[in-house]
Amino acid sequence: MHSFVRKVKQYIDRYRLIEKEERLLIACSGGTDSVAIVLAMKELESFYHCELGIVHTDHQLRGKESAEDMEFVKELANQLNLPFYSAALEVMRRVEEEGGNVQVICREERYAFFNHVMNTNSYDKLLLGHHADDQIETVLMSLIRGTNSSTITGIPKKRPFSRGQIIRPFLGVTKQEIEEYLLDKNQLHRHDPSNDKHTYTRNRIRHRLVPLLKEENPNVSDRIMNFVEKQLQDEEYLQEVANEKYEQLVTVNEEGGFVIDSVSFSTVPIALQRRVILLLLEYLYKNSDILLNDRMIESILTACNNHDGNTVLNLPNAVTLTRHYNHIQFTPYHKEPVVSQEIVMKEDCWIDCGAGFFIYLTRNLTDQITGEKYFVQLEGESLPLTIRQKTQGDRIHIKGMSSSKKVSRLFIDEKISPEARLSWPLLVTAKNDIIAVIGLRYGEQFSKQYNSQNYVMYLKRINH
Repeated sequence: MHSFVRKVKQYIDRYRLIEKEERLLIACSGGTDSVAIVLAMKELESFYHCELGIVHTDHQLRGKESAEDMEFVKELANQLNLPFYSAALEVMRRVEEEGGNVQVICREERYAFFNHVMNTNSYDKLLLGHHADDQIETVLMSLIRGTNSSTITGIPKKRPFSRGQIIRPFLGVTKQEIEEYLLDKNQLHRHDPSNDKHTYTRNRIRHRLVPLLKEENPNVSDRIMNFVEKQLQDEEYLQEVANEKYEQLVTVNEEGGFVIDSVSFSTVPIALQRRVILLLLEYLYKNSDILLNDRMIESILTACNNHDGNTVLNLPNAVTLTRHYNHIQFTPYHKEPVVSQEIVMKEDCWIDCGAGFFIYLTRNLTDQITGEKYFVQLEGESLPLTIRQKTQGDRIHIKGMSSSKKVSRLFIDEKISPEARLSWPLLVTAKNDIIAVIGLRYGEQFSKQYNSQNYVMYLKRINH
């Protein structure tokens, strides 16, 4: 095994980025980094007993040159006998129709195609070629431009994406090590001239600042990597504490407004205050392209730490922060209706149980109904089943767990927003025992396998 590949494998194993027998999709532009990750993973293929595939996108911004990139990557895939997926993206058409930043649209289109390939072909992880020098650039950009995050954590080694994860096995190696590896392998690669232009901030940092840092300390990549790792460790802990504080400090009223008591809030350390506010803003601006800024966050923190008089802040997307003495409320302009009534389950028909979920319960085990299928054992005293929403103190005995779990804790673990929790359906027996938090967790009565159960439940969700 090449020494470079051995170093990459050590990084993968240290952070458990790859499990055995996974299907791995490698994003390859044809450039140095992505070609190297293809070759390295090909060497490691037998170690992880994994299945590899290559995906490439042509943004059609460089004409014949970018088309030749695609042909190069296709030929590389053929040489290595790997599946190849490609798409020519209509970036400029979107720019002309919608306006906006070309680089942002490129990224959106690119990742949309990656997502499509992963789902269509059942890949578990998407591999990207970001390396240690990219990490230096990212940290410097965060320092220079500022960041809305509570801390500087750089490029994550893994994160959720599509049906699995994005992983970056090269974050532990430098650009120089990658180039030397390709030289040893006598492997050609493509070059994107846009990476040489000083138009982009990242390119200026790459060509001007990073070389200066390496003159001062040739091991600066390792220093930055260690710094980022410590920041991540601290952030994981602080974020966990912030989630707990959020649950203690923020409530959602019947109108869907987020409520905070400023007296309680002001007793919390500022590091947690900022994280609680960022969590709240994530809920308010979920699936939105609103860009948060330091000025907005500082204005909110000031309002939340004041207890006298009245304050009104008009936030983006018609969200209003209103403080009346120590009572603070964030009111979103659009509020989803909250389902609060109980619904008695009927058999052999679809029941709308709220939050976009529909349930079909039947004793006919041979019905061919579309939807996620569960076999359920229900005794006479359990019937009729009812759908209701969470109340104080609710607990569920989850299949495979020895003790019951608070439904409120389950919502936190599954990252269900406070407003969604208000309408999330629970399936309960005639004795008011919770046997399912629909779409999340199910009790011991449920199984995916048939074993003489007397009911079948079908589930589907329609996102509005």
